[in-house]
Amino acid sequence: MVEYEKDLRKILIWLLGGSRGGLMRLKILLILKKKPMNPNQLAKALNVNYRTIMYHLELLERYELVSRLDIGYGAPYFISDKLEKKWDLIREVMRIMGINEKEEIEGGDEP
Repeated sequence: MVEYEKDLRKILIWLLGGSRGGLMRLKILLILKKKPMNPNQLAKALNVNYRTIMYHLELLERYELVSRLDIGYGAPYFISDKLEKKWDLIREVMRIMGINEKEEIEGGDEP
């Protein structure tokens, strides 16, 4: 568990901007903000492999950025309540990274 208030900004900067796969994790968060989805739906929406999505979801879940209601296959993922309350930090990190939220959702796959 993380000390959420204190570390969230640093975690987001590292997970989304400072590590490989950060752009994919950002895309996942932006999609889940609009609508909860299961891993298969996310894989199709982002046109990537299911295992790739699972890897990123597991990482996001470990840092309490996403949650799910059930552990069974096909369970939908949601933005965590903690992140929902601090969504302005996502926007701040996106500004730091030079990313526009609307363009990113509509944009192509991660290189």
